[in-house]
Amino acid sequence: MSKQLQTPIPDFSTCLAWVKLVSAGFPGSGKTSLIKHFCDSRFSAGYQPTVGADYGFKVFRVDGFDLRVNMWDLSGYPEYLEVRNELYSGCDGVLLTIDLTEAKSVANIDAWMREIAQCCLGSPGQQQQQSSMPDIVLLANKADLKDKRQVTPADAAKAAAKHKLHLYETSAATGEGVDKAFRDLLQRIVQRNRAAWAARGVKME
Repeated sequence: MSKQLQTPIPDFSTCLAWVKLVSAGFPGSGKTSLIKHFCDSRFSAGYQPTVGADYGFKVFRVDGFDLRVNMWDLSGYPEYLEVRNELYSGCDGVLLTIDLTEAKSVANIDAWMREIAQCCLGSPGQQQQQSSMPDIVLLANKADLKDKRQVTPADAAKAAAKHKLHLYETSAATGEGVDKAFRDLLQRIVQRNRAAWAARGVKME
């Protein structure tokens, strides 16, 4: 005779708050390496371009909430625009990454911000995808390669201020700024969603 299970099975739907983050930026800027560093605390020196999109997740506690942080690493190549368009939808945050060793990275920020706005909010006359823009941080990556740097701190700060973005200089190789950038972004997402999560019964400790 089978024994009846006495221990109740926890309802994980109310234990974790689900958060969706996506990466954006020019190919080779280090988006994949930053996500791997955050998820696994490791760095891969070789460059392998992302094909379409890649996915990873990490359970992370922020301000009393246990978050399942679902991270979509989006290829920056133009031919994957439709893939990015699908995955921007419903995202809570965007990690917009530039390469400090490439001067053109700063010039590309305007185009990436237009793409994010169009994919998240829709074009004039189109149905709006979501009610507001996600939280966006600007990651100025490869800060460790000081001898190859082509983007000055002033230029990076000016670009961030133009779009009202929080700026973080990061290095996936050394870990500089990575955890702080992710944690600050997640804290802003928690603050924005705290009331809605509480109403849904998401547990806070």
